[in-house]
Amino acid sequence: MTDPYGANCIRMILELKSMYSSNFWASPHEFFYDGSLLNSGSDWALMPSKFEPGGIVQHEYFVGSTPVIAHKTGGLKDTVIEYDWKKKKGSGIVFDRHITSELIKVI
Repeated sequence: MTDPYGANCIRMILELKSMYSSNFWASPHEFFYDGSLLNSGSDWALMPSKFEPGGIVQHEYFVGSTPVIAHKTGGLKDTVIEYDWKKKKGSGIVFDRHITSELIKVI
């Protein structure tokens, strides 16, 4: 939490929580100490990474049966399997182009 990047993320998370209090829950200080609480309690995990060499966080979400929305890159493209509504199988939703409109479309 003392890392400048991490501190900025916390600020933005708390700002979102304040703006969308009925739709967005966040407790970033708990996350640093009990990440599995977040993973198990989420409806979706959002991982729009532009670069993700291996990726482990998506596996933590999978353990909690939480589907992942991810950009098709690195380890994410290898592990987040597009959900097939007919077969009722898959682990999330992926998008190909790393642009805002694509992310919004899949959400």
